[in-house]
Amino acid sequence: MKLSLVLDFDGTVTTTDICVAIVREFIGPGWDDGLNRWRAGEIDQRQLMEWEFARLPGDRAEEMREYALREATVRAGLADLLELCRSYDVPVEVVSNGMSFYIEAVLDREGLSDLPFVAPIPTLNGLNGPAAEFGDGVETCERTGLCKCARARRLRSDGRKIVFVGDGISDFCVADEADFVIARSSLKEHCAKQGIAHTEFRDFNDVRRRVAELIEA
Repeated sequence: MKLSLVLDFDGTVTTTDICVAIVREFIGPGWDDGLNRWRAGEIDQRQLMEWEFARLPGDRAEEMREYALREATVRAGLADLLELCRSYDVPVEVVSNGMSFYIEAVLDREGLSDLPFVAPIPTLNGLNGPAAEFGDGVETCERTGLCKCARARRLRSDGRKIVFVGDGISDFCVADEADFVIARSSLKEHCAKQGIAHTEFRDFNDVRRRVAELIEA
């Protein structure tokens, strides 16, 4: 079976949500005001992202990058999964609604600078303008920010099936778009409630086994 693999970043590639950690650390008191508004249904996911990004201090960008590197632990088994994908010509892309600067930093640290990724580019201190920019050719979503569904569809070429690996609320939509879902945390719970077929994972060794099964199918 010909496949393409799409990976979420925060809580999937990494064991914890680095975006949340940065927001908590660098916005300071009131960092969760936007989160509470989202929980109350007053704003959607994209508005929450913009609220948080706009309040991050532009003069502390390098400090935030270093903080992310200290906080980020990559989930076990990623290198072996990527090697399997290279061996069987499975394109891989990381798709995130986190922040590009720390994703790039973590991937570079892990020797994965050649791993394609897309993510919002925070403008920082964007209270009077756009809080984030998106690269050329990246489709956005009015509800979530970066459109993960569009990224999945982009990789659905030459009859390839999409395997999506994720864990959070920004992954709910793309779970319907993907042919195969590998999930944990709130995405796993969402799939169970919605009757979406999925495989649970703890680390990338689980993902590798599932991808190998699909390749051989």
